[in-house]
Amino acid sequence: MKEIIEHSQIELPKSLKTVLWAFVLLGAGMFVIGLATGNEEGITRTWQTLLINVMFWGGIAQAGVILSVIWQITDAKWGRPFKRLAEACAAFLPVAFVMFILVFFGSTVLYEWTHTPFMHHGVAVKASWLNIEFFVIRNIFWLLLLYGISYWFVVTSIKPDLGLARRIMGSRWGGALADKLLDGYGDQEDEVTRLNQLSSRIAPALALLYAISGSFLVWDFVMTLDQEWFSTLFGVFFLIGNLQATMGILIAIAVTVRNHSKVLAEYITINRLHDLTKLVFAFSLLWTYMAFSQYIVIWYADLPEETPYLVIRSQTEPWSTLFLILFLWLFVSVFLGLMPKTLCRTPNYIRFMGIYVAIGQWLAIYMMVVPSLQHFGHYHILLGFHELLITLGFGGAFFLCYVAFLEQVPLLPISDKHLCKSWHGH
Repeated sequence: MKEIIEHSQIELPKSLKTVLWAFVLLGAGMFVIGLATGNEEGITRTWQTLLINVMFWGGIAQAGVILSVIWQITDAKWGRPFKRLAEACAAFLPVAFVMFILVFFGSTVLYEWTHTPFMHHGVAVKASWLNIEFFVIRNIFWLLLLYGISYWFVVTSIKPDLGLARRIMGSRWGGALADKLLDGYGDQEDEVTRLNQLSSRIAPALALLYAISGSFLVWDFVMTLDQEWFSTLFGVFFLIGNLQATMGILIAIAVTVRNHSKVLAEYITINRLHDLTKLVFAFSLLWTYMAFSQYIVIWYADLPEETPYLVIRSQTEPWSTLFLILFLWLFVSVFLGLMPKTLCRTPNYIRFMGIYVAIGQWLAIYMMVVPSLQHFGHYHILLGFHELLITLGFGGAFFLCYVAFLEQVPLLPISDKHLCKSWHGH
């Protein structure tokens, strides 16, 4: 166990941390410059890029916790070595909350309903819902509730591991985080039992809350960009994409960790990586199924308030080209690329596919957001310095938070009785 603990803390090289901080500064600088020097189109482009990245990186931060919740509820033994890697995503939640608050300041640019009178009955009936005061209040409520319970779950999960690590390695292990969380910590065996039972009670409630609050957040921040359009499937469709992107990033991280530690490689086995890859494959099918279900219902109903959203994206250039690219990217290539067993058991290949899927899901959010903010008949795709630098800034902030968390906790859930090197070929 001591050997596991010694190898289960990540310490990022200073040079790499410097690069990540440079990304953060470049992203922040691009955001400020975009607002200060841009014309109307440039300002809109800056705010829309912020929104895309808040929904993408904030979604990954929350989805990481939900993956751990799923493994807790299902008692999935194969997922134990990935549990802490998933929970580390929660370190970005405070930053995500601040970024969501920042989006409110751009609401007059992003959301037409904040400054344009409702012109017809179909939209006017939404006036009690689409007003800026209620918009801010309800979304802050959802974010605080969801993030607060997520924090509670993660703390409950890591406490017994910190307690065991300190008992084995000494009272200074884990630094300030362990000092804070282990204040009043009792007998190790009793605490493991108590905290595991508590996690088992929190997990189902958090899963249900994620489905409800996540859907409301997606409806408000993304669907209301087009004030006339609505879809009851949009929330679950978006959340499935978040979960798939998170699993892709998790695979990339797990393979990298495995390649750098022979000790951890005994737990992050090829079979377990293959299992996680199967989930990415399955979620590709599920994501496509939800997209088709949303599309076909709107297509055959042919209601004027519903069809423009999909017509613009699937039948109007240049968005129709991106629509086809995303179909090939997130369904066809993932379906064919993750079907061969030999390839799915090749670590560097599945690491590439994980990153590939995550980039595809970023582009999917881009296509959900940007057409709604362009004038009718003047559609265009702009992917340049605004998108690149702000996205790198978010990515840098995410991984700085992620690594800061893993520097203070065991990378494997060492107190979990189900943690083992392998069983039945796994």
